[in-house]
Amino acid sequence: MNYSRWCLLSFFCVSVLFAPISTYAEEDAFDDEDPFADESSEVVEEEVSDPIEGWNRGVFWFNDKLDRYVLEPVADGYDYIMPDRVQTGVTNVFENLLYPRYLVSSVVQLKFGQAAEHTGRFLINSTLGLAGLVDVATHLGLEQHSEDFGTALGYHRVPPGPYLMLPFFGPSNIRDGFGKIVDNFLSPIPYIASATADSQDAILITLGANAVDIVQTRANFDEAIEAARDASVDYYLFVQSAYYQRRRALIFDEKQEEQKPVEEQADPFADDEALDAELGEQF
Repeated sequence: MNYSRWCLLSFFCVSVLFAPISTYAEEDAFDDEDPFADESSEVVEEEVSDPIEGWNRGVFWFNDKLDRYVLEPVADGYDYIMPDRVQTGVTNVFENLLYPRYLVSSVVQLKFGQAAEHTGRFLINSTLGLAGLVDVATHLGLEQHSEDFGTALGYHRVPPGPYLMLPFFGPSNIRDGFGKIVDNFLSPIPYIASATADSQDAILITLGANAVDIVQTRANFDEAIEAARDASVDYYLFVQSAYYQRRRALIFDEKQEEQKPVEEQADPFADDEALDAELGEQF
């Protein structure tokens, strides 16, 4: 099978099973100077374009049920079995493997200082950190800066297009959907698998690795997702708001400020950035 075809096939299969939670990945803001800083306020004022809300709500209902009855039980079982230290190591390994995505996205944005930090983190964690199991770089002062190709396009003012709730894939828009395709080809997992196994085994290795990554991510944010469901009057609007706020923060390097706990807020929609900071991506 042609490599590009099985790469896309593996991405689709894993996404079908697990991608509804990709939106909730944890990401940090970064510090490079933004030449568009004076214009970022315009994005804050923009209203979300949701011309097919009826369709999106139907798909959201399906994705939510898939998460509740398939992914959440799997993640809960995984969390019960796996020790915390092991889960931290797994999270660190997959974070380290995002280096190609971070590097390309930073270079596209001309953030060369940040690209150098990504390279430093990767080299340190891949060696001193035992193939990424330990995040040594953070302890040495090299902080994580999350990037993806969708944020790189947004940085260069590519419009997001209408809001889309995709079956299995979760919240997105045209710009970020294209960015996900690029990010998928930048993942080193399929290339490593194809270099160490035949085509059939490589597909299984890729699917297995991606499944572990997604289940681990879902386990990491189980409490945050439950809090969001409990606190929101309209969970669909909450996820939509969290999606756009998080994407805006990543594109314009906005710092997330600490907010009051959910139980202290009189109105769940009055200030939902506290949970938004914990929810994301698989955007």
